[in-house]
Amino acid sequence: MNAYATTELAISLDAIESNYHALRRVLNGRAKIIAVVKANAYGHGMIPVAERLATAGADMLAVANLDEAVALRDAGIAAPVLVVGALNPSGAREAVERSIEHAIWDTESLDALESAARAACKPALAHLKIDTGMNRLGVKGDAALAHLLGAWANRPNVQMKGIFTHFAAVDDDLAFTCAQNELFRGAIIAARRAGHSPEAHAAASAAIARGGELWYDYVRPGIALYGGSVCDVIEGLIPAQRLTTRPTRLQWIAAGETVGYGREFTTARDTLVMTLPVGYGDGYKRVLGGQAGRARVLIRGTRAPVIGRVCMDQIMADVTRVPGASMGDEVTLLGKQGNDRITPDEMARWADTIPYEVMLGFGQREIKKVCQ
Repeated sequence: MNAYATTELAISLDAIESNYHALRRVLNGRAKIIAVVKANAYGHGMIPVAERLATAGADMLAVANLDEAVALRDAGIAAPVLVVGALNPSGAREAVERSIEHAIWDTESLDALESAARAACKPALAHLKIDTGMNRLGVKGDAALAHLLGAWANRPNVQMKGIFTHFAAVDDDLAFTCAQNELFRGAIIAARRAGHSPEAHAAASAAIARGGELWYDYVRPGIALYGGSVCDVIEGLIPAQRLTTRPTRLQWIAAGETVGYGREFTTARDTLVMTLPVGYGDGYKRVLGGQAGRARVLIRGTRAPVIGRVCMDQIMADVTRVPGASMGDEVTLLGKQGNDRITPDEMARWADTIPYEVMLGFGQREIKKVCQ
């Protein structure tokens, strides 16, 4: 599919492993790590990333659904794997047989795991999900939790390996986060009074940065492993993606001419325009272009503005102020070139989105992807 492509998304597994060790230093032995590799490891490649993190010593891997977990097992990854999404009862038997740990929060899922455990003659491993205010997934409220724990007493083949929650607003609402944390503490006490001994986890990347009060037995870093979002508050994190391409055209146009669809950009002076073979069909967001012209690319270590609308397959950059710009140049759209770097967080600000979406975006077309 991409034998002739000049656009390349390079993934640095070394950077991801380095980020993992940076998080280990922050935790300083106070919590174990559940490395989140869901959604194709945030666009970085689930299997190679999971292999590298398992080898580096990650205590557990987390995915969104059973299909992702099975893919890890099929790749020969033997590390503990947790599915944090909903259980499909038809997959309960495979989850048990392949020692895949699964989130549950209702009696239907509990029953499915109990039946699968009996059939497989081995215990099912479950993590009880508590809804403390995200209002997305989990058992919510004391009465519902008491009912579920009561039912669990009659499901001896389901081991409560863990108990967890998810904070909704760690970045900007500390009071709400503290309230969630207190509800979670109460749920842990209730589970232990019911005779279970689960290990607890609540903190994703932003909560790790908040400090040890939110850490519990495990933490669940996701975006931090890939060098985004909290890189300015956790020392040593490195973005792991680098998106590069090569020019397809370099042309002087006169002052007063327009560039691209809709003629939104008009040159104020004679302008050297470089056309690049990447667009929204490759995941380079359309909002990055247009009249606002917020986006930049790196050419010869110099920033050049993207001008005109982002097309499906092309963007244009003003390289008038890039000395010696040529058709032989490598152009960096995301990542480091020279002494400068365009980070996922910066690109997210240009597009009024989050770095998660940026990292996941470059998979719509089969551009060349390499793991280094």
